[in-house]
Amino acid sequence: MNESITSRVSRLISGSINAIVDKAESLSPELTMKETIREVDSTIDDVKVLLGKETIELKKTKAQFENEKAKYEKLTEQIEIAISQERDDLAKPAISRQMDIETQIPILEETVSQIEKNIIKLENYIDALNAKKREMQEELQEFIKITKEQKVSSNIDSNVEKAEEAFSRVNRGISSKFLNKDDVQLAELDKLTRDNRVAERLQSLKANKK
Repeated sequence: MNESITSRVSRLISGSINAIVDKAESLSPELTMKETIREVDSTIDDVKVLLGKETIELKKTKAQFENEKAKYEKLTEQIEIAISQERDDLAKPAISRQMDIETQIPILEETVSQIEKNIIKLENYIDALNAKKREMQEELQEFIKITKEQKVSSNIDSNVEKAEEAFSRVNRGISSKFLNKDDVQLAELDKLTRDNRVAERLQSLKANKK
């Protein structure tokens, strides 16, 4: 098994998307998430390549195993014939060859078993990586959705703030306008009152002289 693949799969499966984004400070969260998904795809492809190699190796090893078993059975028949004909000279090399095969068969059986385990592990890796990919894609879509909503909300808040500022300016202008008008009216009333008082004093002075 390729330890590099095992490490990559373990890192990708165990890592959360938030942790991955936090580590990539130089990139935007969206770009980092997309890059991680691409890495998952690349790892899946690499695992499939290994799976293909293991599958070919399994076929070859099984074929070799079956071939050695067939040889062993054939030698058994030949040994029996040699013994029945008292041809020990022929039986001995056949027995020796059988002994060699007996040492090879357990190794081939173990190899087949190990390759089958490797294949199961690689298939599990692919399943796990595909599941992780789907999870990341869902989180990416959710992140994009939330980001868009935040932008819309930010724009609305900005527009509301601008509207409030404009309304405040208009109110200040209107208040100033009405305030100036009131000042003019009050000044006019003061002048009228003063003029009346002046006229009253003038009439009073004229009356005293008569």
